[in-house]
Amino acid sequence: MELHSLCLSDEILIPDAILSEAEKSRAAAFRSRAARRLFVAGRILCRNVIGSLIGCGPQAVSLAITPAGRPYLRDCPDIDFNLSHIKGAIALAICRGGRVGIDIESLDAFSEKEASEIMPMILSEQEFNQVQQLEGRHRHDAFLACWVQKEAVLKCFGQGFLADPLGVTLAPGSATLSSRISLSDERIFIQSGRMSGAESGDFQWSIATSSAVSTPIWQHHKSGIFF
Repeated sequence: MELHSLCLSDEILIPDAILSEAEKSRAAAFRSRAARRLFVAGRILCRNVIGSLIGCGPQAVSLAITPAGRPYLRDCPDIDFNLSHIKGAIALAICRGGRVGIDIESLDAFSEKEASEIMPMILSEQEFNQVQQLEGRHRHDAFLACWVQKEAVLKCFGQGFLADPLGVTLAPGSATLSSRISLSDERIFIQSGRMSGAESGDFQWSIATSSAVSTPIWQHHKSGIFF
């Protein structure tokens, strides 16, 4: 299990030379410059890190896309990876012999009003009641932790929020999840925490894996390494 992060600044030029033609076309379709930059930077991070892992150049890494939009390695089915990003930062999780999902969110991703409106759509009744018992910032932080954990699980299953987050039940005080997703009843293992980035700010992260893994160490990359 490996975790990688890459921080970006607005001044950095992000070339797309190592991307495939399909990836370049997809990048060009983004209306938002910020979204386009994050997509290109994410593919560059994937290609460089995974290429080094499997022993090939970044341009030779064969990335494909599932119908749900999840990237995967066409020629290396034993390696799974997943990406997440916030403004100015990208996170990459790589796992051998199983599935992985990752999500990161800025600590200020939701206002208190937004969090209150979204909670019933994300949390089960039991989870909602538990979060509501907290006050102020503690309630907001607990909701954000639930959000990233649930999205990581759904991305591990390959669907993300295309599936209903209410179909995932968090097990309080445990590093596992019990899933009611129709795809599977298997248990998913999660790890979660916070990261402080000088450029990207503080964010909450979570990974979900199909098998138990030791706590991974984050590897932080500077943009100049890749572009």
